[in-house]
Amino acid sequence: MSQMRKDIFSGEWVIFASNRKNKPYNYKRGSGIEEKEDNICPFCPKNEKMTPPAVFELKNSQGWEIRVFDNMYPALNDYEFEKDCDSFYESFDGFGIHEVIVDTPEHTMDIANASEEHLYRLLCVIKQRLDKVFSNKMIEYVQVFKNNGPYAGASISHSHWQVLGVPVLTSEQEAAFKAFEEYKAKTGRCIMCDMVEHETEAVKRIIKENESFVSFAPYASRQSFEMWIVPKRHVQTMRELTEDELKSLAGFLKEMLTKVEGIRKGISFNICIQEKAKSTKDGLFHWYIRILPRIGSWAGFEYATRCFINPILPEYAAEFYRKAGN
Repeated sequence: MSQMRKDIFSGEWVIFASNRKNKPYNYKRGSGIEEKEDNICPFCPKNEKMTPPAVFELKNSQGWEIRVFDNMYPALNDYEFEKDCDSFYESFDGFGIHEVIVDTPEHTMDIANASEEHLYRLLCVIKQRLDKVFSNKMIEYVQVFKNNGPYAGASISHSHWQVLGVPVLTSEQEAAFKAFEEYKAKTGRCIMCDMVEHETEAVKRIIKENESFVSFAPYASRQSFEMWIVPKRHVQTMRELTEDELKSLAGFLKEMLTKVEGIRKGISFNICIQEKAKSTKDGLFHWYIRILPRIGSWAGFEYATRCFINPILPEYAAEFYRKAGN
């Protein structure tokens, strides 16, 4: 059963999901990216009975190409949750929607090696799932993310994404939306639009741009080699991207992931699609993607202070990326 509790000091929501401790783990412990020899992958074709029934499938002549189903070990779900009755603290029913998107039937497919056409179809499926999950009146915010590799939190090596709809606004998003709102009130403009303009003129943190998107290493990167992909047009959600923009994004994302994988062999990374919340003022937010390579991990100082120590300046990261693949 799931339950959400709010940290009385930080205002952060913590999800308690006891069933998550039972989820499978198919990597060898302490061996980097190697899989167990006796691994049976629940995401491979012919093993569909090992997962919940599909809620959506994109099919081709060989079978399914992309498969979506409810997470078997959900952080939150819409049928088993509870509310805590301790009135001193703030808690919330553990209601939510947690889906898995298996983006390929090929067990060893590297997301950076997928074709642009396949990535375009994947982006269309993600866009469709966002529509579906946001349509639930209880959902306030939807986070789409990919944990690529064991050091990024993946427990199953077969390429997949997750869609997690939550009933509250998390502190990270709340702070970001507040920054957008305050900047808009002060200047009348979008903080992300102005950031893109500034970074494009400054050049030193720019990685790449095409007709529709720009990528750069953010000025105060929390993670080493952190990268943002931002649309040049002001859109507040992925659902506003046009067909042409999605096609452009597919090729751009593929190129950026190839650069990330050039950091070192077998690197783990997270991809986070940053959406607007349902309650965010219309037109305020500017949609973007964060790519977070996992080099090192939080230590005592970060956990104690939430102040991050990053050994790689974003200017160096951008220079590395610009040279990568050339």
